[in-house]
Amino acid sequence: MFFVCNNMMPNKGVEEINCENVVECLYDLSELDKNILSMLGEDKELRSSELAEKVDKDQSTVYRSLERLLECGLVYKEKETIRNGGYYFLYSRRPLDNIKEEALECIDQWYEDMKEAIQEIEEV
Repeated sequence: MFFVCNNMMPNKGVEEINCENVVECLYDLSELDKNILSMLGEDKELRSSELAEKVDKDQSTVYRSLERLLECGLVYKEKETIRNGGYYFLYSRRPLDNIKEEALECIDQWYEDMKEAIQEIEEV
């Protein structure tokens, strides 16, 4: 899932386009989302409770962020069964190459859509 972002347009407050603000823009990520995504890259797989402790946030807040990241397709969620009963989930980041490829496809599609929309301006 991708979002259109106005803060990447010229003169809209972004001084430099870099990896962080492009990903933030494409996926409409909050600061917490970006922190969690970064931590998953460092530690591979973590429980929501472990992430909550690392970012010093309530577990329900972290869970909502993880759900947003899952919806965007940036993380995986794997169910682990506890031997004596019960289960928990481990979260991990998708491979960066997959995220990059998908982001480039999104940008290409956005560019084509924008060109088409601009052409329609003349027809109005």
